[in-house]
Amino acid sequence: MSAGVESGNGQDFELNLASIIDCFTVLIAFMLASASFLSIGILDAGIAAAGATTASTGTPPAVNVTVELKPGQVLQVVVSGKRNDKILINPGSDQKWDLEKLTAQLKTLKGQWPDLNSATLVADNDVQYRDVVLTMDVTRKTLPAVMLGGF
Repeated sequence: MSAGVESGNGQDFELNLASIIDCFTVLIAFMLASASFLSIGILDAGIAAAGATTASTGTPPAVNVTVELKPGQVLQVVVSGKRNDKILINPGSDQKWDLEKLTAQLKTLKGQWPDLNSATLVADNDVQYRDVVLTMDVTRKTLPAVMLGGF
């Protein structure tokens, strides 16, 4: 397949489109094959709660908070940085996520470290997506910037 092009000075030439299409086909196949090996470490969930301030980008906080959702409705709050701690939150009496205790724990950490504005949420593969979103909403009420990690 070729196309003839005539320029203003009278010179004719043919443009071979078949080789260009072949190159793009190989390029697209290569990109699709390599995309399966791409790994995302942390995904910024991006939207802050209504009326909440956004996380500051100036200085990093003194501590980093990671909320881990584990099988059996167990939450674990991991604090790292100036303080290293792992706080286990077992399910409530109704055998569901105890999000009230999570909120209380995050408020305690926010009181101790006022510059803390973000948390990373990591879920086990067995945790349902609905539970991840619910925990993200609850976490966002205390810490406005929530990032998803562990991909």
